[in-house]
Amino acid sequence: MGAALHEPISPELALVCPELRQQAIADLPDFTWQVFVAQTRARVVPQAPDSTAGVPARARQAAVEMITLVVPFASFAFISVTLITLAMTLIADAIR
Repeated sequence: MGAALHEPISPELALVCPELRQQAIADLPDFTWQVFVAQTRARVVPQAPDSTAGVPARARQAAVEMITLVVPFASFAFISVTLITLAMTLIADAIR
């Protein structure tokens, strides 16, 4: 039986012989530890560096400045285009 320990085990023999089945199961690698390590590495979230801690406040301030510049211009453009369209419609109706 000592020579048989070093040879590969046939799957058919492992199904028939309980001793060879136990040996084949013992020879299998332990995947549970590898899966645990892989899951742990996947769950680890890297922390943001301290130098970028003030970025959201600066981004918020930039957004507020942009809105205060864009909203009046957009409102003026909308009202102007609406009034021009109304005037052109009234002129076109008067000419007919």
